[in-house]
Amino acid sequence: MSRCAMCGGERAPGKTTYSVDLGSGVVVVRNVPAQVCRQCGEEWIDAVTAGKLEEIVARARQDRTEVEVVALG
Repeated sequence: MSRCAMCGGERAPGKTTYSVDLGSGVVVVRNVPAQVCRQCGEEWIDAVTAGKLEEIVARARQDRTEVEVVALG
């Protein structure tokens, strides 16, 4: 069992929503797998998932998307 670095609470698998303001647009990614502290709600995203999020944001920036809402998983 992994502990939260913020409060010492128990971390458990969960989902989160990731959003980015690109200045000229907004990207929202729902159902992002994460470790979530059961006590304080702090969230951690693993490197593989972070890479997927970076790809989504880069594509939206390149396409000059104003609003994009997607779901992982």
